[in-house]
Amino acid sequence: MRQSIIAILFSAIVATPGAAQLPAGALPESARRVANDVPSERVPVPEEHYPVSNEWRHDLFLGAIRDLGGAFVGVGTDQCYTLAAAQRAEVVWIVDYDATVPLVHRLYGVLIAASPTPAELVLRFQRENEAATRALLERELASDPAGVEIVRFFRRNRGRFDQYLQHVARLRQDGTPTSWLSDPELYARVRALFAEGRIIARSGDLTGPETLRGVGSAAARLRVPVRVRYLSNADAFCPYTRRFQENVRALPADDRSVVLRTFRHPRAVYPRGDTWHYLVQPISDLVARFELGYRRARQIQVDAIRAGLSRTGGTVIGASTPRQAQRP
Repeated sequence: MRQSIIAILFSAIVATPGAAQLPAGALPESARRVANDVPSERVPVPEEHYPVSNEWRHDLFLGAIRDLGGAFVGVGTDQCYTLAAAQRAEVVWIVDYDATVPLVHRLYGVLIAASPTPAELVLRFQRENEAATRALLERELASDPAGVEIVRFFRRNRGRFDQYLQHVARLRQDGTPTSWLSDPELYARVRALFAEGRIIARSGDLTGPETLRGVGSAAARLRVPVRVRYLSNADAFCPYTRRFQENVRALPADDRSVVLRTFRHPRAVYPRGDTWHYLVQPISDLVARFELGYRRARQIQVDAIRAGLSRTGGTVIGASTPRQAQRP
């Protein structure tokens, strides 16, 4: 990446006072109640569902977030596991506009607990194991109000997950594993996050009044800074309204906190094996651009393009990146 993540960070956002690391092991019951005290929002049914990712080069983010600790707040499904595991996140909140996404995480939670290795998890989605996997889900979700819906979702989407997870398990760059299913250590961390009650998934809107505010409140009460905010390309679909900005500011951050997003643009550079550019930005810099009048993700993309995108397909921008596109 073109710039050092350390060199570009600056403290234009209020840090979490007295940030403290949560204890290792199972999240204490009191902390678990706080972490789960986040409401879902009622959102319209989207035109498309994304139970699997179409981004393949999350390794381009890993250098900026590895071992950051703190909390992870993201969108989507299992791509969040790769990022949160590399970050060594203490708590993971996933808030997605698609109400099926929390069901996917509940599905994974059951199957990951029963699968000590990535290979065992992938096998559970193969045709010959469908009946056994379905029986496992029915047993473990018998008292879950959404259990029937989750089992039905598995039955309808098993083949798609089978193909997808086999691909994720093969992801490598120069021989190095780059996903939660190709790297056994990352998988072990994901498994621990589930076992310790540290993954919370909700449906919600980037511009909604409740869910992200609830995440911010929970993180503040736990005294855990949000070190990684993963947006995928979601912010390309909504302007940076007052409420969007307030939801960003509601997440307690510090001078190590970053936003991760992907984008497409006619002038973008795409990495080998993907059609997204991967962009890292300090949360403090995003807030500073809000103050200058930035109202769309496209303006930030244009700034990055004008400054020069990395030929690797992954770029870091920050305070030293000229803010030339501030007019909506």
